[in-house]
Amino acid sequence: MYPLIAVIVAILSAGIAKADQGDTAAGNTINLSIRTIHASDPSTSDEVRSAVERTIRVDNDIRDLESKLSQLPFENFQLVSTKEEVVTLKTRDSLKLANGHLLTFRPIYMDEKKVGLWLNWRDEEGDEILNTRIHFDATDSVLTGTDCSHDKGLILAIKAAPAAR
Repeated sequence: MYPLIAVIVAILSAGIAKADQGDTAAGNTINLSIRTIHASDPSTSDEVRSAVERTIRVDNDIRDLESKLSQLPFENFQLVSTKEEVVTLKTRDSLKLANGHLLTFRPIYMDEKKVGLWLNWRDEEGDEILNTRIHFDATDSVLTGTDCSHDKGLILAIKAAPAAR
């Protein structure tokens, strides 16, 4: 497992909603938003532990994620790209990110407030970074990421919500 993924999973595991397995009868489309974020300027482990005392730099377009990003071991966060898709329940689809990475996903279930999504993330060479199921609270983004090099990271902020009816 990539080290940054382990950090993010540990930080956010308490906040990921446990979801029912019921489908919505009235609709089967999901709004999917994926923001790709470049993280740089690594923090020391002591700085991460005292996140209240340190200052991070976050682009205005991702300011809504600041409290989650402040828990990660970096000081600088820049938005690289944003992708918006409408996907159909139980249909497999792929999305190429600006950096050449490929996300393949399949919405598994949804109700009025929650969405379950299978996600496979591969880098530009086709190597698997992440293969998991994620349960989304429709009002919140989930972060996942990987180290790009010794001092940089790549973070995906993913939001999945039932499409308006």
